[in-house]
Amino acid sequence: MKGNLEKITRGTEHLGQSCVFCQQDIQAEDEVIACPRCRSPHHVHCWKDKGGCGKTGCPQVAQAVRGERPQGDGPPPPISRKVIALGVVAIAAIILAFIFWPKPPDPAMGRAKVVFMGEAYFELSEALTELAKEYNATSETTYIDLQLLPPGAMDTKLIVLIAANEAPDVMAIDDDRFAYFLENDVLLPLGEDESGEPIYGMQHPAQLTKLVVWSDTDHPQQALEVLHYFVDHIPPLDLNLLRELESQPWPFGIE
Repeated sequence: MKGNLEKITRGTEHLGQSCVFCQQDIQAEDEVIACPRCRSPHHVHCWKDKGGCGKTGCPQVAQAVRGERPQGDGPPPPISRKVIALGVVAIAAIILAFIFWPKPPDPAMGRAKVVFMGEAYFELSEALTELAKEYNATSETTYIDLQLLPPGAMDTKLIVLIAANEAPDVMAIDDDRFAYFLENDVLLPLGEDESGEPIYGMQHPAQLTKLVVWSDTDHPQQALEVLHYFVDHIPPLDLNLLRELESQPWPFGIE
């Protein structure tokens, strides 16, 4: 009997009989399969669970179950050409918007951009911001990109920028960082002292830091100009008083 198709029938054809496998009475609404070998009735789910006939001694195994083909939902409807065209147009519009969207105006306006980075407390930050604004309003060749950080954030920021090959052109650094940069020959000479020796750092007028120029700056002359501009215009403080305060323990010292 191999290859036979077990046909599904309704329970109305087997009323008064019991399913051979589960021994439950067959109801009119049940789906039933009669074994093609011994004709014993089975519930469809019992036939499938058993894997064939449940009558002892009958060797019939399940082959295939034939019934009405389920309608199901069918394949999804095809996407209309109009929808496809609208999708293509939308994607193209997004791409063009990214390409041609108006970019904010460059504040440098074609001038050489020199990045100045340093730490600053509130009063010094205001003074440096005003100086940079005045410089940018009058210089036709150079633009100062002023980047001021809160105290204690400079060293970490510098490490990240240097690793990314984006070191600032001019920076204010402490003595330890200055000595390290000097040892690794990454600072641009700012001039010469009276004995002809190169100068690599200038004292910040209002901080216990040195102003230096990064050796790989793209604009060495403009960077030197910006450094000297700040040295000449930053309101000076009593550095000896700063050193004295810094040497005192907190809360009297500077931290």
